Amino acid sequence: MNIHKRTRLTLLDRQEIGRLYQSRLWKVTQLAECFRVSRPAIYAILKRARLPESAPRDSTNHRFKTLQYGLKRLAKVE
Repeated sequence: MNIHKRTRLTLLDRQEIGRLYQSRLWKVTQLAECFRVSRPAIYAILKRARLPESAPRDSTNHRFKTLQYGLKRLAKVE
């Protein structure tokens, strides 16, 4: 599993946030205080929880893997 080294919420934390919010007993501000993240982060987690996306996200930047980026970099080196 490729998780960023400074991640604040693990997969289990995200699932717990989704479960607590769906129980309708917790508000977004309460979840943000409990898990020590911002409210926009909670909203993003809830948005992803509505989708069937349970796998952790990969933190690699795909721009660096493209051929166009490699050719531009090679031209700068030469």
